[in-house]
Amino acid sequence: MTERDASGASDVLWATGCGISAFIALKCATLGTCLDIVLVARTQGYCLGDLSAGEGLAGLIWAASRFVIFPVLSGISLLASLPIILLAHLSSFANRDWLKATLMLLAALVSIAGPMVMIVHDVAVEGITGDCEPPWWPSWLPS
Repeated sequence: MTERDASGASDVLWATGCGISAFIALKCATLGTCLDIVLVARTQGYCLGDLSAGEGLAGLIWAASRFVIFPVLSGISLLASLPIILLAHLSSFANRDWLKATLMLLAALVSIAGPMVMIVHDVAVEGITGDCEPPWWPSWLPS
């Protein structure tokens, strides 16, 4: 017969791991949306110059769509990080704190990955037009 941890320390660690990933997803949903809109607007301003009224309205509608897409994408990234958090809390990793920390860091990176890829995609597709390449755009990213 085995004794169960009466303090519920594993439950606290599980909740902490899920809470950290949820906090990261929430921040990516809010700050990522704003960062995406600002970067695309500045890139379009650099490449196209002054936008016409029609282009400005199209940009406003595109920006409004990002307020829907980014929370969904952040939620999907959060769900993708949950199996990694589960793996970190298996009993086989009980005495390996460095492995738990590595897996928790990996879960945080998975939570961040979806919104960051979306930002790079939006800047490359929506912001950069034609042969224009902003001076800060790395050469290894698509334009």
